[in-house]
Amino acid sequence: MGGLRFAVLGPVRGWRGEGELALGPPQQRGMLLSLLLRANHPVSAQQLIDDLWGEEPPAKATGVIRTYVHRLRRILGPAALTSLGGGYVLTVEPGRLDTDRCEELIGKAKRRLGAGEYAQAATTLRSALALWHGEPMPGLPGPYAERQRGEWTERRVALLELCLEAEVEAGLSGETVAELAAIAAEHPLRERLSELLMLALYRTGRQAEALNVYRAADRRLRAELGVTPGPGLRELQRRILAADATLVAPAPPRPSAEEAASPYQAPVRPTQVPADVTDFTGREAEIEALRTVLLAPHSMPVAAVAGLGGVGKTALAVHVAHGLAADFPDGQLYLDLHGADGRPTRPEEALGAFLRSLGVPTEGLPPKLAERSAQFRSLLSGRRVLVVLDNARDAEQVRPLLPGGPGSAVLITSRARLGSLHNAHFTELSVFAPEEAVDLLGRVVGRERLLAEADAAGELVRLCGHLPLAVRILAARLACRPSWTVARLLDKLSESRYRLDVLRTGDLAVESAFRFGYDQLDAEQARAFRLLAVPDAPDLSPAAVAAVLDLPRYEAEELAESLVDCSMLETVAPDRYRHHDLLRAFAQRLTQDSESVEDCRAATLVRLAVHHHTETTAALGPSAARAALPTTEAPHTPDSRAAARGEYLGIGALVSQYARLPEPTRLDLMAELLLGCSLLYETGQATRPLGHAAKVLLQAAIQQGCRTAETRARLVLGRLLTEVGSEPSALAELLRARDLCTAHDMPRPLLALAHASLAACFVQVGRPGDAVEGFTAAVSVWERLGDRRSVAGELLNLAGAFAELGRFEAAIRVIDQSLAICHELADRELQALALDSLGTIAHDRGEFEQALDHHRGALALLRPDDRRRTGRTLLRLTESLRALGRSAEAVEAAGRAVEVLTLDGDRRGRGLALAALGDALADRDATPGSAQACWSEAHDILAAIGSPEADRLHALIGPGRSADRPRRQWPSWLPA
Repeated sequence: MGGLRFAVLGPVRGWRGEGELALGPPQQRGMLLSLLLRANHPVSAQQLIDDLWGEEPPAKATGVIRTYVHRLRRILGPAALTSLGGGYVLTVEPGRLDTDRCEELIGKAKRRLGAGEYAQAATTLRSALALWHGEPMPGLPGPYAERQRGEWTERRVALLELCLEAEVEAGLSGETVAELAAIAAEHPLRERLSELLMLALYRTGRQAEALNVYRAADRRLRAELGVTPGPGLRELQRRILAADATLVAPAPPRPSAEEAASPYQAPVRPTQVPADVTDFTGREAEIEALRTVLLAPHSMPVAAVAGLGGVGKTALAVHVAHGLAADFPDGQLYLDLHGADGRPTRPEEALGAFLRSLGVPTEGLPPKLAERSAQFRSLLSGRRVLVVLDNARDAEQVRPLLPGGPGSAVLITSRARLGSLHNAHFTELSVFAPEEAVDLLGRVVGRERLLAEADAAGELVRLCGHLPLAVRILAARLACRPSWTVARLLDKLSESRYRLDVLRTGDLAVESAFRFGYDQLDAEQARAFRLLAVPDAPDLSPAAVAAVLDLPRYEAEELAESLVDCSMLETVAPDRYRHHDLLRAFAQRLTQDSESVEDCRAATLVRLAVHHHTETTAALGPSAARAALPTTEAPHTPDSRAAARGEYLGIGALVSQYARLPEPTRLDLMAELLLGCSLLYETGQATRPLGHAAKVLLQAAIQQGCRTAETRARLVLGRLLTEVGSEPSALAELLRARDLCTAHDMPRPLLALAHASLAACFVQVGRPGDAVEGFTAAVSVWERLGDRRSVAGELLNLAGAFAELGRFEAAIRVIDQSLAICHELADRELQALALDSLGTIAHDRGEFEQALDHHRGALALLRPDDRRRTGRTLLRLTESLRALGRSAEAVEAAGRAVEVLTLDGDRRGRGLALAALGDALADRDATPGSAQACWSEAHDILAAIGSPEADRLHALIGPGRSADRPRRQWPSWLPA
């Protein structure tokens, strides 16, 4: 047999001598598990098929079994795995499988318990527990592996319970309290664990805490099972209340003569870090950073890793610790401090466990925390030990556990940011990158299985927010169900209401990880955590957080930062807060349990809308605000536009979310906000979210019979559709909006905006006469209202319509009127538009040099962030340069236009700029094909939105190119 030995109480592993064997992929190891747990007995091929696939075996299952047998014989040797009567026998020598050794130790311990040798029995049981290395048989597919995993996990808990009982009976109550508290918290319905914890606490003089354990168990059993505690718990409570003398702890075991002669035993090299996961994925940068910190010379480095539940803090710490084993030759100490589960380990209990691991006998433990901490520092002095403190609650819990001098190092994980821990290096662990998440999925499931469904795999990990715990759960579900496709699991995950239910398997559940963190929040934090998940916004500013929480900004920001500190909220950028997607789903589920759902949601969204309404009003300035937002007065300041930028995604999501409520009573508010937002965000990036919101809002307004909201929604749709080049649909919306304004006596500024928006669309569809009429009507309304800036702006639009009619003199007179107002108001933006208009007229009259001067003057006045106007002005500059034969400059100007309009997100503008660049390259007789490439890409963009310019490009690029692709309906938010 060549010295073969095996382990299954952890990852399934095998060795020949001291060399570890590569046992193959998960399913092959799953078959090996079936043979190992029936070692030296024949196992039929049909039994192996049932073990691996259950009731859904593949068509070629027998062939797969033969292949695995062949591979295992090559790995283990032909004598180890033999055929017998249509089945297979794996020969394992006695004591060479860890489960056999475990059973042997348990039998020995039970005999000692029967003889009253509790201390010796506890030692033997600890030896048995040491055979476990994390979860048994992790990652193995098939119903047999799943059953065995459950059975051996349960057996370990029972074994630990027996061991703790032996230690309590041996007089070691003080040393077992921390471990008992932790295991009782993990298994709250096991009454014997609560009973042992009560007894241990009572024997260490903590009677009140012992009775609290009983009360907590009583509440839990009544709430979850509808039963009262069993006779054992009830009897122990009665005896504690009666101060039963027989409960007094027995004397601890007497030390040997050698132990008595020394204050502590000869130190052993502790190796307490749990087993590393075999499929650890990614985190290269974090691993390297932690290694660098922990190996810093001449210091006692402390590295603290923080992050939300399920992000992989423990897995990272364990992986790093294993990688550093050789660098810390005096050992590795590990302890789960239970900071997130409401039962944090007390520092003195943690030190007791560490000191015992370092050889200090129980009777040698100092009684006080400060003394234990000092002894711990003394024992580590001059030694190189890595201390891993997992799941710490706060800095106060950790400080007494730190070594005192150079040589040793400390690695801490915590959901909280331990900012008050001096001289520590902090790492904020985020979720996986998409490729890391897919990689982990492939490592567990098998990469070949994902190749056929790569897109579905990417979407699967996206829906779980790339959270490592969620990815691992999904991978486990797929690995245990070979007949499932990724697409099938994706369907289950796609329904957001049930997403958290899908993300659980066995004892792993994303919701449980989040619940531990939530249960540590105080009442104010818990309310903030729930309310901040109500808006569907991608993130929130501090002012928006204050609006959602209905608190002063300072208090709201402090609350948000406290949630960030305990990893229940994220900061994606300075002064921006958001929930992780799965945390948001968890918070929304809590909201359904905690508040009147619709009332809470509606009130929260309205508060947020009022905030955005005020900010948008201030950012627009008085003229535009009068047209869009008549119900709010807010001062316009130089910084107000910058403060409001970047909110269009949140505003679009907010309006859509509110409009979908069963009874949206504040549609007018939402419509005013959306219209103001569309006037403020002159960028193509905002077009899609605002267009979708306008479509949803329009449907709700019609259903509720809200005419003013309908008018504003149609105006937003019409203006956006005009911008993207979908003029027929735009015209229908704008005509309806204007008719609603006149029929229902809408506010005069809104009527002016309707006239002007419709006139702009008339220009686009080649009806300049109608455009002149519309712009003239808009100018008339603004003049009656005394709004000089709006008059100047509409005069420029009117000039453009005159120019389209060839009435250049009339156009110039109107521009001069506008310029006079611009100079009077010192408005650089309007001056730039006036110069651009003069340049366009000069070009149309053949005065190309003058056109260049006007366009360049306009570019000098435009704001750097006004990409849309800059790009469109560059396009007109390109035309004038081409007319003068200055092709190199034209190529440069068109290239800048492509760059600027691409950054802006102006899809139609990018198409026009690419077309202009192709024209300029053709003029210059550039590299063959470069002009064709620009025209082809421009055609794809413009044809998709139905732009007439696409027809000219179709002729230029010729047949058989991308021009022959069918046109698609675009944009996706076109109204029905």
